[in-house]
Amino acid sequence: MEEFFLELENAFADYRRAVDESMKRSRPTDGLLGFGRSLKDDACHDILDRQINLSVGKLCRSGPDEATAERAVRMLLFREDLAQWPLAAQWMLIAIQRHSLPLIPFLSPGVAAALYKAYSAQYRPWERLPAQNEILKALKEGGKDRR
Repeated sequence: MEEFFLELENAFADYRRAVDESMKRSRPTDGLLGFGRSLKDDACHDILDRQINLSVGKLCRSGPDEATAERAVRMLLFREDLAQWPLAAQWMLIAIQRHSLPLIPFLSPGVAAALYKAYSAQYRPWERLPAQNEILKALKEGGKDRR
């Protein structure tokens, strides 16, 4: 199971390098009026999404224990360094949180409830994206009871 977490850490590190490289290549006028390059249009976002999707799928097929599933969900939902990323990357890091959904059924109701409480406190209701509401709904419904 540790290989999964290494894959996730590597995916985030690769993404950070790609974001930084894209930012270095950009000019002040890029993205203005739809011209030039913009970080929001960079392929690094799709690459991260695919990597996370593949890694989570592989973990789910292996039937993780609750501790592994909880650690994975926490890694996807809670990023202490989110504010240190460029805005376009922050949106992507929030968007990939949806990949935690297949892991929630491996959680016990108590762990799911604790994650629900922490996650709901992280975002004000009017700032939440539809995927975040879906995650909250899944956590509120509880873990293993739904498998």
